[in-house]
Order: sequence, then C-alpha cells, then structure tokens
Amino acid sequence: MSASSPSAATAPQSSPDIQQLVGLLGSLMPLLLRFQSQTFQPQTPGQPFQTMHGNFQSNQQGNFVAPNPALDRQAAENLIGDMIAESLRTLSAYLETNAALHAGLESCVPIVTQAAHRFAARDYAQAFNLIWLTYRAIETIRAADPRIPPPRAASDQTSSSIH
Repeated sequence: MSASSPSAATAPQSSPDIQQLVGLLGSLMPLLLRFQSQTFQPQTPGQPFQTMHGNFQSNQQGNFVAPNPALDRQAAENLIGDMIAESLRTLSAYLETNAALHAGLESCVPIVTQAAHRFAARDYAQAFNLIWLTYRAIETIRAADPRIPPPRAASDQTSSSIH
C-alpha cells in the first residue's frame, strides 16, 4: 500500500495470514471453474468408496476413508455453496441496513442481486467472483469514509455465537 493511498493511514498493515488467505481465494477460482466444467460421475451402486492403490485417509474420528474424487467434488461443491450462501446473507443484511445511509453502497446492490442469480443457477465461480467484487467495492467506499461499518458488523449482529 503506498503512502499516498487514502486508506494508508487508517488501514492496518496486511498480516501474513490475510495475505495467505487472499492467495488461497485467488487459487480457489480456477478450482471452482474446473469442478464446474466437469460432469458429475456418481459411484456405481455397491461401491461406495473407490480405493486408489490402497491409499486411505484418516478423518478426525480416526476412521479411515478411501479417497473418492466424486465425494471430494460433492464436498467441495457443498462447501463453496455454503460459503456463498452465507456471504450473500451477510451482504444482503449489510446493504439493507446501510445502503440508504451511506452514499455509494447502493451501487453494490445490483452486484449482490446478480451474484444471487448466479448462485441460484449453480454458477458458483461467477457468484463467488461477484461476491468478491462486492467486498472490494465496499472496501473502496469505506476507504473514502471510514465511518461506514464493515460487512461483518451486519453478520455479527444477526448470527449466533459459535463457541
């Protein structure tokens, strides 16, 4: 971040964890596109697990689970679907609360609407990208007016505690 950036004085420096997360999210897009372009190949009845040369993985309970690309793909789709759904809920609540109060946030509403349509069409890669663009737009708007709360403030008020 340069010293001439308007948010340089107010934004904390990026921690290595945040930088790593941004890198991982950037790597997630090609993975989503690859999953989306593949056709789902269900297992044959009676063969719930595929063994790949006898390699097994241990889950947290100590049970061994054979690697299974079809199950891995389904788990990845469920994970990203849950992440997108939660992000859409957070952004919707945030914009419902703040768009009329802070100039500029109204421009994010159509992006979130489009992301919701892409999510409904199971176009997870495009939905994820639109959500990312929305968060980026919100941070740009917040850089000009630090009084605008972050989106997580909306989810903190509406979600239950996870402990």
